[in-house]
Amino acid sequence: MAQVDGVTGASVQTANTSCSKGKKQCCNTPAEQLKVRLQKLLNKGIMLGHQDDPMYGTTWKWDEGKSDVLLTTGDYPAVMGFDLGKLELDSKENLDGVSFDRMRKEIIAQNERGGIVTLSWHPWNPVTGENAWDPKGDAVAAILDGGAQQQKFDGWLKKVSDFILSLKTNDGKLVPVIFRPWHEMNGGWFWWGASSCTPVQYNQLYVKTLNILTKAGCNNIVWAWSPNLSDEKTVEKFLERFPGEKYVDMLGVDVYEFDNSDANYQQNLAATLDVLMEAAKKVGKIPALTETGCRGIASKKDWFTQTLWPVLQKYQLSYVLFWRNAWDKPQEEAYLPGVGDGAIVEDFKAFKKEKKVLFAKDIVKVKK
Repeated sequence: MAQVDGVTGASVQTANTSCSKGKKQCCNTPAEQLKVRLQKLLNKGIMLGHQDDPMYGTTWKWDEGKSDVLLTTGDYPAVMGFDLGKLELDSKENLDGVSFDRMRKEIIAQNERGGIVTLSWHPWNPVTGENAWDPKGDAVAAILDGGAQQQKFDGWLKKVSDFILSLKTNDGKLVPVIFRPWHEMNGGWFWWGASSCTPVQYNQLYVKTLNILTKAGCNNIVWAWSPNLSDEKTVEKFLERFPGEKYVDMLGVDVYEFDNSDANYQQNLAATLDVLMEAAKKVGKIPALTETGCRGIASKKDWFTQTLWPVLQKYQLSYVLFWRNAWDKPQEEAYLPGVGDGAIVEDFKAFKKEKKVLFAKDIVKVKK
């Protein structure tokens, strides 16, 4: 199936689709239906997303029905992000303490309200046994076919596919999700990163993951691929570890403000989004800002309307996902305002009023 990107005019190719021109029936799988919906929404505006939104906030944790975004704006985010890290270890909770049973419940609830879900995965290092941020052990080579840890990793992928296949509505239909594994691969901090494997090995890892999950019946996955902000801002560098057009549906990038410099963030964001849009046009994929945010957002006064939006409004992106509001360290790791955070709350409300910024209620009527 090919669709037209409203910004670039590029043909948007989609991974693992059975749709083709001339057929009356098209887009029968949950993934295909979500891709059509994402394309429609791309022409409507930029969806706001938030990691772990209904799980905890700056002043609360695990309360059902709560959300910092809902509490401050009156609506849920259009996109919710969740992470599968530690699922591979048979843990009942992920790396941030989120119950996988509760995660499943919230994913289904987000789908029921018309929202969209994206999943990331920070699996433990299969060689060293440490977390995802341990780049040692030549782990990618070890889990590829013929490697010493292949059997272990294949088992991990079975657990991931089982979870994704358990995401079903009350009438038994699979909930579609955007799956973004092996992200920020151009950095050196993850065991699948640039310092730990070659581009060929990385591509083999991504394709292996896709093939095994597809074979398991996960026809509800829209596949996303997203490097991190890079010093070398060229399309060639951006796509250096790109797995290939037939394996990816969405092209993203992760850009944060960690240094408390709004000017630097604006410059980096604009330059990086320029490259993202050019790359998305080249490979025919839907673009998104897959992770972003300003660390310690509560200390800002007008970051959303005066720092972020002047840059963001220039690009036709699918969504922008802000990272989590960690209840145990809100000053260090909270990327959206919570109740009582002062002037930035009002600024966030003003940001929400922008016509092209989409929350859950703004997208519910846009169907496949």
